[in-house]
Amino acid sequence: MKTLLIVALCCLLTSCREKSSAAETAPMAVKLKTVELSVPNRGVRYSANIEPQKQVELAFKVSGYVDRVMQARGVDGRLRDVQAGDRVAHGAELARVQPNEYAVKVKQAESNVAEAKSSLDSGKAQLTEAHSSVASGKAQLAEAATAREKARLDFERAKSLFASQSMTKPDYDAARAQFDTAEAKHAAAQSQVAMLEAKTSAANAQIEMLNARINNAEARTTEAAIPLRDTALRAPLTGIVLSRSVETGALVSPGKAGFMIADLSSVKAVFGVPDLTVNKLKLGSTLTLTTESLPGREFQGQITSIAPAADPKSRVFEVEVTIRNPQQLLKSGMIASLEVAAAAQAPPVTVVPVSAVVRARTQGEQYAVFVVEERGGKQLARSRLVKLGEALGNTIVVLEGVNAGERVITTGATQVLDGQAVQVIP
Repeated sequence: MKTLLIVALCCLLTSCREKSSAAETAPMAVKLKTVELSVPNRGVRYSANIEPQKQVELAFKVSGYVDRVMQARGVDGRLRDVQAGDRVAHGAELARVQPNEYAVKVKQAESNVAEAKSSLDSGKAQLTEAHSSVASGKAQLAEAATAREKARLDFERAKSLFASQSMTKPDYDAARAQFDTAEAKHAAAQSQVAMLEAKTSAANAQIEMLNARINNAEARTTEAAIPLRDTALRAPLTGIVLSRSVETGALVSPGKAGFMIADLSSVKAVFGVPDLTVNKLKLGSTLTLTTESLPGREFQGQITSIAPAADPKSRVFEVEVTIRNPQQLLKSGMIASLEVAAAAQAPPVTVVPVSAVVRARTQGEQYAVFVVEERGGKQLARSRLVKLGEALGNTIVVLEGVNAGERVITTGATQVLDGQAVQVIP
């Protein structure tokens, strides 16, 4: 009975060994990838900040209470105050300070102009009248001069006749009196003309003074109109509102920032390069940019600016790449990635997929890959220690350990054992 028990136990152990051996030798399903040679692009990748091509901060020029902020229609269809992300047109009134105080000053200045112009019209009328009086006075002076000359000649003849006793004393006295009267009238006419000409000169001086007063009043009107016009904060360009920092009813002072507006129809990618790279860049050269915010999209841009001097702190040269952005997919503040190519092409290197690399089980600090070899009609996984280089996307450079053309396990590499049979699946 004891012998039968031992035999049964032996059979059971043998059966277990056979099952264990069968499990150990069962092929494991894996996926393979052929080791390849790759020519890496040794260009250096840089991160760039996306900035608007044009960006302005709008500040109030006058003080006062804000009585209006531009309205825009929201996604619910209702009007609301304009906010970040809204598009505004060139010249649009974004906000306005109460204009009453400034409008009163303009009205006062315009009233002064009107008053001065009215005085000028009166002065011109007086000047016209003075010119007419001078003309009349000169006509009277000419008439008095003619009468005086006639009286003088008559008096001279009378003196001759009276000297030769051919004229009586009363006639002589009458001729003399007539001459004295004509002389007095002529002198009076001269005085009248001189007075009228002085009046004309005074009218001319008055008109010049009134013209100067009008010019001064008009200048004050123009000056007063400037702050009235500045009560409205207008968009200097067509663009997108980046920020708004003012509310209706707020008290603002000159220099208070109200809006930040940017033109995103074209943007610039700004990045810094060291002195070893800056000489490889040329104005007008084309670079390709990508951003994680828009996977699968590439944007072409031209180098439009290269700093002539390095930043004294970072020691890098700032470079700007301008990109057309008609659909405004690129936003201000995005991070873009671009690559500056190397001057010469690098030699080919051996690469394997990153998923094929595992920690070596016997040397924990080293790495290994499993190469599939044909042995006796079976495909066996063989562990190879490898020396790794730099990562190139989803692949990694292998400096030692495998050769191009060999097949490495990519799926199942973390579970397969050295020497284990494998079954390749597509």
